[in-house]
Amino acid sequence: MRNFLPEYRPPETSGRLQCQVRGHDVPATPEEKVRQRVLHWLINTKEWPRGRLRVEQSYAWESDANRSHIRSDVELLNKDESVLVVVEVKRENVPPTKAVEDQAIEYAIKSGAPYIWITNGKEHRFLQCTRKGKWLAVSSIEPLGEEYEPPTGKVAFPDPLVDTEVDSYLKEMLDIAPDDKNVSTKQRDFTLALYKAIFDELDGKRRKRRLPYSHDGVHLLEYLGVAYHEFSNASGGGFDSRYADFIAATRGRVEAMSVAVNTWYPKGIRLCIGVSKAQRKHHSLQLNYKGNCVWIDNRQCWEVWHDGAMARISPSVVLDAVREAGCGHWIYTDEDHNEWVYLGELPEVGRVTWKNTRKFLANLLHYGIIRTNLREARKVRKT
Repeated sequence: MRNFLPEYRPPETSGRLQCQVRGHDVPATPEEKVRQRVLHWLINTKEWPRGRLRVEQSYAWESDANRSHIRSDVELLNKDESVLVVVEVKRENVPPTKAVEDQAIEYAIKSGAPYIWITNGKEHRFLQCTRKGKWLAVSSIEPLGEEYEPPTGKVAFPDPLVDTEVDSYLKEMLDIAPDDKNVSTKQRDFTLALYKAIFDELDGKRRKRRLPYSHDGVHLLEYLGVAYHEFSNASGGGFDSRYADFIAATRGRVEAMSVAVNTWYPKGIRLCIGVSKAQRKHHSLQLNYKGNCVWIDNRQCWEVWHDGAMARISPSVVLDAVREAGCGHWIYTDEDHNEWVYLGELPEVGRVTWKNTRKFLANLLHYGIIRTNLREARKVRKT
């Protein structure tokens, strides 16, 4: 589908650029560049009056204790200054997913806008409000005068024996180039095997036959599909990545958990477990491939281990929490008397099935919940 939004790169000076509506310099973030691209098209191509464009409009938000205000990215106004279109802008590598759609609908509800345009500069999504207050995806909205049918967003799993398909898949999913020296062939193979387990084996009609599934005290209740998330890290930073989302429970606690491989670790890949809370989204586990994932040649699989490391909490406390969760049998002591948590094995991609990976996936999510519960308990004790 033709992208109606032309290329535009606003001039930058020392990491800042001038907003075409606000009239002053702002940080040149990836999202801001897309916003300026949208504004440039509206002003110069569509000849939308600059005075009827509004940026960062704030609205009071009463129903969430963790948010007092929300801000829309761009608003197109009618002559009477009522809001006609809310534009939700994302950086280029964040597609217009359902989560983004829900966010845009919040802005439209507060502003009273009947139309929504979601864009990352490359892909677009249009929504229109019906008389009954329902939001429907449409191929065009009259104020913009453009048509666009968004792609499904689904990335088909490749044939593991066709290198070009694998290269294209990993480039699309993780932006891993074939010549990326930080990601070895074995790391690429591990990523492909995990993604077959958490995306391909749980896709479509099969998900109803796979879940719910219980193992070792954790219950995988539902697979929600693929979504982009930005989980915070102990250092305060965060990165946008594509995750497999699950609802999991242990001893009455229900958690929204996510699994992914990330490439922002300078020395290779990380296996990450994210947790989505009302208060914040964070990683409960970032497991480096090097040192934790061991290829076992005679069994054609990886064994995945972890030393219990956790920011500001000693590994011995983490291991005690594992034992308290009834999973002491995960813990193994090596010849140097170091204790390790054994999370299971992941077969090579040609052998991956739901049956031989479900225990590993359950253990990953369970371990993530144990670590999250531990961190929350420590915070409560400090208050």
